[in-house]
Amino acid sequence: MDQRQQTYTFAARIHKIWIMRCVDLPRDVSRAIQKAAGGTALRVPVRGWIEGLAMQGTLVPAGGGRYRVHVNSRIWRKLRIDAGAAVEVALQLDLDPRETPVPADLAAELADEPRALAQFNSITTALRRHIVQYVEAAKHARTREKRLKLIVRRMLERAAKRKKKQL
Repeated sequence: MDQRQQTYTFAARIHKIWIMRCVDLPRDVSRAIQKAAGGTALRVPVRGWIEGLAMQGTLVPAGGGRYRVHVNSRIWRKLRIDAGAAVEVALQLDLDPRETPVPADLAAELADEPRALAQFNSITTALRRHIVQYVEAAKHARTREKRLKLIVRRMLERAAKRKKKQL
């Protein structure tokens, strides 16, 4: 079996960090997933099951060479469990692309400002997806146009802030 398609199954306890519920992966599972993901990945997209309920998420560093995955409230509420509960987790690398298509009007506005486009391309996939959803949620053309201008302005501000930090 291809190592990238392997299912990693383990038992873990849910713990609470602020308002989020998380599961820390065992060190051996973390090492195996990191190796399968290319060896240097800080954030690893995964899909799998928690107590049989499907989930999709991203592994984030937990310290000590381990990863952590956040448990969506839809899952822990449906299971009627909370922090301290022991769960069985099965994870696989998520090889499907998670990129959200950029609308043509947003792409055109960003293309007019190369620094804004470069900044937009450098932000996380999740933030790009959020921005696209923000643009798509506009009900009127005038609102959409305002949002497009705002996004370009914010990307230019981020680029200027980043450049200032580097100096």
